[in-house]
Amino acid sequence: MIRKTHLPPDATLLQVAGDLAAPEEYLRRLLGNMRFCQKRHGDARVRIGVTGKHKGKGFSPSYRIDYHQDGVETVFNGFGGTSHSAFTETNVRETNWSRGHATIQEVQRLYDELRKGDSHKRDPKTDGTSRQDGSRDDVTQSVPRES
Repeated sequence: MIRKTHLPPDATLLQVAGDLAAPEEYLRRLLGNMRFCQKRHGDARVRIGVTGKHKGKGFSPSYRIDYHQDGVETVFNGFGGTSHSAFTETNVRETNWSRGHATIQEVQRLYDELRKGDSHKRDPKTDGTSRQDGSRDDVTQSVPRES
């Protein structure tokens, strides 16, 4: 059974990134929503929902994107963490959002680091012959030479 648990009230996406379900896909879709806000308003920051169904590793927190304009923080919208669909105004108001936030630059760095780490696992030199322990089978193909 999944129990409702709470994250600390100032939790940020950067702090819970290691517990995300499908982190690369989650961050890719979140960044798409953040870029839309940034394009329209010049800024984007993300807060995560701090209440909900969290069961250790493998959760997808809802999130709210805000922007600063003329020194005032304004809510862009809230989004479901699994579907990444926009919330209604009521959902945005009624969700318990973290006091902490992450900037679009911080989220982009996190995404880049995650992808960089994955690219080391998918070394193109190994032709898919890598083992989970990091060792590999060297596969050489002989190519006939033309005389």
